[in-house]
Amino acid sequence: MNCKINMGKWNKVFAIPSDIVENYLNKSNEVQLKVILYLLCNSGKIVNEEEISQSLNCSEPEVIQSINYWKNEGYIEIDKNLNAKIDLDTNESAQKSTIQHTVRYNRPGSLYIANRIQSSKDINLLMQEAELILGRPLSGADSAVLLMLHDNDGLPADVILMLLQYSVSVGKCGMKYIEKVGSSWAREGIDNIEKAEKKIIQLRNTHALWKRFENIIGIEHRAPTKCEEEAVNRWFGEWKYSDEMIKESYDRCVNSNGKYILKYMDSIIRRWNHQGIRTIEQAISENTVRKKRYSKESERPSYNLDEYEKYNIFDHI
Repeated sequence: MNCKINMGKWNKVFAIPSDIVENYLNKSNEVQLKVILYLLCNSGKIVNEEEISQSLNCSEPEVIQSINYWKNEGYIEIDKNLNAKIDLDTNESAQKSTIQHTVRYNRPGSLYIANRIQSSKDINLLMQEAELILGRPLSGADSAVLLMLHDNDGLPADVILMLLQYSVSVGKCGMKYIEKVGSSWAREGIDNIEKAEKKIIQLRNTHALWKRFENIIGIEHRAPTKCEEEAVNRWFGEWKYSDEMIKESYDRCVNSNGKYILKYMDSIIRRWNHQGIRTIEQAISENTVRKKRYSKESERPSYNLDEYEKYNIFDHI
């Protein structure tokens, strides 16, 4: 005889951590609660934001923000590709920060920001400390940027504060700069204080090398391009060329072309490095030999401007 117990709607049940009931019902918004209930109900399954959005009749940006909210609270762990799957994990590994770069959504409104500040001690502290570091009250737009770096990009609050401190130290306190650098840090996986410290050291070293280069060739201070950053790091940091050698390459560049051309200078220094030329005496000797050879063979220099303007050395870096 076959038989079964008919429990009706109780045939399918799932557990809800008491912590959610005790600590989050009052401070989480409707979408956040819907999302965590949906994930708990589908524990063990791979789900994505599109599926959640359709099931809950919520917009994908709202779902993404809610997912990041519960991730930052330690309830879920996001897979490497947020658009691929979301794994529910309430064990110890869920407490580890896993930063993933996602699409930038519309900035949160003032009511949402106020709710997050009120409901999260981390966000509350982040906003308070940010005002102290920046030396000004945060505007709604300022708060929105910081909240997006935390919720959308996944930067921990302490990493965001380190970013603010670095930005102030280099005189770049604008939120556009902070948002740009913060998003870049998120893409690089800078998800803890140790990684942030290493990144700041790297940035400071690059800044110092660029300032050194500006002083050598006598140009006004400005932000370097990415190619210029790579070049000065290579010349000074990797190849260890002296200020005197960099000045020699610059002088040759200006004498030949009448202006500073980065790839022209790099072609000279790259040739020196390939030939093991490390001193001014060696450079002068090499140049004398080249001139004699060109005179005899009626050849143009290998670093002729016309040739190097057609050749992008940074394709080979």
